Amino acid sequence: MTRFKHSPIERHEALTPFSRDHYTGLVQAQHLSKAAESDAVARRKAIAEFVDAWDTEIAAHFADEERLLAELAGDADRQRLLDEHQRLTNLAEQARGLRRQSDPDAQVVRRIGQTLDRHIRWEERELFVRLQDRLTDEQLAELGHQTESIEQSRLRHACRPGGKRKGDAAS
Repeated sequence: MTRFKHSPIERHEALTPFSRDHYTGLVQAQHLSKAAESDAVARRKAIAEFVDAWDTEIAAHFADEERLLAELAGDADRQRLLDEHQRLTNLAEQARGLRRQSDPDAQVVRRIGQTLDRHIRWEERELFVRLQDRLTDEQLAELGHQTESIEQSRLRHACRPGGKRKGDAAS
């Protein structure tokens, strides 16, 4: 039987869209960290993929978290969320510059990957757990309504088998 380093966390359905979004960030963090140990071609590819993911998914995810979760979090969590988002936004801008380099600095590539990974794991293991414990049933229900509309807008719903989107009527 496989043992996990961390036990699975029960996630309230109102927060699951944010957790699903984290998959993209974790994949990017892993690619960046691995590429930092590889050659210039791998680093350029990882940086390009990260910038593309930032532009298509991660920046919107950050905006949604700030809009919906920051006001619900305690003061320390709110400040950490905003500070880390700003730091990662700055790193994403730095990555844009690295994208144009023939040999991106391995230490910077590693730093971006590690910072993104630590931030996501903090949200999953600490912030979301505290929000679940702190929020009332009514607040969680309202958050659930808001995250449902976000969930419907995410790229993962854009295409379904057979070319149908979730909610499309059958032909």
